[in-house]
Amino acid sequence: MRKISNSKDTKDIALTIYNGGFGAVKETRKINLTGREKEVLFTDVAQKIETDSLLVEGLSIIEFNYDYDLVNREKLLGKYVDKEVFLKDRETGEKKSCRLLSVEEGGRAVLEDNESKEIYIDTSGEIVLPSLPSGLIVKPALIWKIEESKAEEVGVSYLTEGFNWSVNYVVEMLKETLNIAGWAEIENQSGMTFENARVKLIAGEVNRAEELQDMDYLRVYAPAPEPQAEEKEFFDYHMYTLNNLTTLKDNQNKQINILKGEGVPYKQYYKLNFHEEKADIIVAFENAKEGGLGIPMPKGKIKLYKTDEADNSLEFIGEDKIDHTSKNEEIELVMGKAFDIAFDYEETDREKKDGYEYYKYEYNIRNHKSEAAQIYFDHTIWGVWDMVYSTHEYSKKSSSLIEFMVEVPAGESVTVEFEYKINRRKEHIIRS
Repeated sequence: MRKISNSKDTKDIALTIYNGGFGAVKETRKINLTGREKEVLFTDVAQKIETDSLLVEGLSIIEFNYDYDLVNREKLLGKYVDKEVFLKDRETGEKKSCRLLSVEEGGRAVLEDNESKEIYIDTSGEIVLPSLPSGLIVKPALIWKIEESKAEEVGVSYLTEGFNWSVNYVVEMLKETLNIAGWAEIENQSGMTFENARVKLIAGEVNRAEELQDMDYLRVYAPAPEPQAEEKEFFDYHMYTLNNLTTLKDNQNKQINILKGEGVPYKQYYKLNFHEEKADIIVAFENAKEGGLGIPMPKGKIKLYKTDEADNSLEFIGEDKIDHTSKNEEIELVMGKAFDIAFDYEETDREKKDGYEYYKYEYNIRNHKSEAAQIYFDHTIWGVWDMVYSTHEYSKKSSSLIEFMVEVPAGESVTVEFEYKINRRKEHIIRS
């Protein structure tokens, strides 16, 4: 005796969705077994289920299968080869008893008339099957062979591919501050619709044998409501639990606000990019509570908008991606390439003297903007070195990297010159 369980029996369902292209499904269903059932057909499961992750509570399972041999024309006809089928005339509705001899590619059938023994090829009539063949189902199902049970409900948990989530950050840039809204975009391509589910989102890199590529979608700016999720630490990750039940339809993308920051101070400056000969436009801010944030920010894409005061319309000015960023960390965004910042540089001299190599460099930076610009650039020095002189102050970022910050007035240029020496002397150790 077989018991069939479907989504109509669902008492409770919860989803936990991870960044890596998968999710965990936890479902409780009413099952009301009589004790005579030997098999349970558990339908309405995700088509991309990882069967090795299945956990079942409330039943003792002897054997289980995941059956996805779904109905289609070729499979249906294939089950009736050498058996009786009926050929129905489309106009009169008359049926003839036939034997199905073979099924060709594409589901074309070859029939033998059971009475006249004539062979029908490429028939225009309808083929009628007596019943649905055993072994074929109309949707994927878990099939369990069970020990005797009178269980009233069963709990099932499993992992499935086809889920993903990321955050789309939408930022309005004001004169001195930013307004930030974080929208969790949840993608369901698992092959199953989940009605009224409790949903949790896990932010962090959970180790898996295979990673799936994240997807990203553009969102038009709109003022954000209050966040619709509660955030907390969970193991070494961060968990966002949605405040309300939600329905995730198959092949649907849903966006839910989970983060909001207003009045976030920022800095705008430029970094010379020597690989592309254009300066990067940088917008940087601190993810700090006193600055209007202080919230763990899951990885995602950040889009910036700025108001055109001529018509009060918001215009898109650039985007960048961030990785998972903890609170109290700085976020630096590359918005694009500066149109009005030009520069060039060269090594102006090199010489060897007294066991040292001397290098002279000159960086010329030109600001064609109508306002002053802060410009940053790095310079790499390999070896044991000392600065001989520099026209501007610099900071030592590491043993081989120095950084300059130069304020260039509007419509003017600044030249940075410096010279350093690298120790090339050889030491000889004499042992007695």
